[in-house]
Amino acid sequence: MNFKTILVDLTDGPACAARVESAAQVAAAFAGSVVGLTATGTQLEPFRSAGDEAGQYAALARDKLQRLAARHHEALREWVGRVSPTIPTRHVVVEAEAGWALAAHGRFADLILPGPPSVHTDVPVGLSGVAEYVMLQAGRPILLLPGLAGPTLEGRVAIAWNGSRAAARAVADAMPWLARAAAVSVLVVATANENRERQGHETHESDASHESGQRLVAWLASHGVEADLHAEQGDPDEALPRLVDAVQAGLLVAGGYGHSRLRELVLGGSTRCLLRQSAFPVFMSH
Repeated sequence: MNFKTILVDLTDGPACAARVESAAQVAAAFAGSVVGLTATGTQLEPFRSAGDEAGQYAALARDKLQRLAARHHEALREWVGRVSPTIPTRHVVVEAEAGWALAAHGRFADLILPGPPSVHTDVPVGLSGVAEYVMLQAGRPILLLPGLAGPTLEGRVAIAWNGSRAAARAVADAMPWLARAAAVSVLVVATANENRERQGHETHESDASHESGQRLVAWLASHGVEADLHAEQGDPDEALPRLVDAVQAGLLVAGGYGHSRLRELVLGGSTRCLLRQSAFPVFMSH
């Protein structure tokens, strides 16, 4: 399946322009469309019948929202137009916090570009961040951009592979991107475990991880995607960024791990590190 509908989180700040332009580039490559989403962070409807003071607050808040929405709508058209004026574009305004809004609307998109947690002030205390919430709840892949420039579709792509369900889901979701990449590298980092080392199982775990990586390379080849394999042993949080840099990849495809409990998110360590501290773009599925 191609990326036909790209949902992008509209926020204030310079990073939003790069996020929208990246969404537009993906849409242009796959003859798709861009949907920009403005999340208000609150619901104003309950204040309408709550008395004069609350009504005045709601009126002021709604006026501010209308100005924000108009600004975002104009910016969306301008930034998408820089890539191509023919890309279909739509703007939606949702009276809810950003994580919930993006997850709900993202279920009808093929790829979601959330903003980094720092740009949202409406995230409840129990949430780890907008990107994390969307990754776990939308059922769609996300593309997280750490800086002011996104990856190119024809660039080099790395895959963080550990043989898990989430990693397999991410690879499957990223196949349209992988098929266009100039080069693909499968990165395998076998985690050393002190107990297993003492029992003599360290080599077995490393060999199993390497074999799993080889099987992925073969599977990719059967779908017309040529890939090379890079495997080593160590801490994934430390090894993955170094390997991504070594293969000169502009994008990392990775599986996201975690679960939600009430309004609290519980994430795997590597997932949290990639979502919050990555210096390179990350394509992630759960």
